[in-house]
Amino acid sequence: MRNSTSLSFSLESYEPLATYSGQVRQEFEDHLAAALTAEAQDVVPLLKRGARGGKRLRPILCRLVSDALDGDAHLAFECGVALELTHSGALIHDDWIDGDVFRRDAPALWRELGPRTAVLVADLLIATGSLHGAITEATSRSLAQAARNLSEGAIADFTDHANYTEAVYLKRIKRKTGALYATSAELGALVSPRIDLGPLLYHYGECVGIIYQLADDFVDLLKSLLTGTPVGDLALGIPTLPLTRLARLPGYQPWVQAFLEDRDASLLIANGHPQDAHRVCEELLEPWLERSRGYLQELPESTYRDLLELVPSAFATELLQADIN
Repeated sequence: MRNSTSLSFSLESYEPLATYSGQVRQEFEDHLAAALTAEAQDVVPLLKRGARGGKRLRPILCRLVSDALDGDAHLAFECGVALELTHSGALIHDDWIDGDVFRRDAPALWRELGPRTAVLVADLLIATGSLHGAITEATSRSLAQAARNLSEGAIADFTDHANYTEAVYLKRIKRKTGALYATSAELGALVSPRIDLGPLLYHYGECVGIIYQLADDFVDLLKSLLTGTPVGDLALGIPTLPLTRLARLPGYQPWVQAFLEDRDASLLIANGHPQDAHRVCEELLEPWLERSRGYLQELPESTYRDLLELVPSAFATELLQADIN
């Protein structure tokens, strides 16, 4: 590895995806602004405040899948609005539950407006998103299932500690991060002529979400090791796979066990090495990267399919660059 803050998986062809993403992101921002402005004027400021910021990765993925299947760009963006408003609402709920005081370089909404108003704004965002996603019965059901998965995953964050296993962890992140990425890809198919590919693309998107969450959990672990202070899930006492997989390396088992039993990360932070965290993370990511490519084989060959093959590693890299560098 070249340094302590970059994973080594390859992104030689990232530039075409960056160009596509930049153009679609701007188009989506315009679409989202118009959609929110058209709402009742007394709630427009609240909706805009709740939905501001973010990388817009889910709407981009939805549109890219739709483009790969000759879908309707406008309907893909409507689904993108639903995805982004649902995601934003869930983050507001999470910030209040976790006590996080900042979100997207600004005060968390519960600190700015108070907890009661913030929770109600979150509910408003999710409800408004469901209306934009009510294009067909299939898109409505897809979004409803995503909202349920998000709720179940959030509950599992605080109920699965006592029986943590790698399988429990993966089930939890599939219902949290994986759910919206899976739904993003599925919705792209559902607004295209290839509705039959919806289930396959759901699994592809789920892989994207798992890779993204593994990278996010790696960031918490790496920052903790670099700063000597528990960060993110380590500070909350929530076990993650990048952390617990360290137990397979020589010397780490008692430090990981101390965290699992007592939620005490001090031994791990004092003795762990960033390069070991890198090694473990790359080993965890590679099978999911390979699996994600496998789900794309039934898509027609096109430049859009080529871009979809880049998405899992590119989205993870964007997170790493933003959160570490």
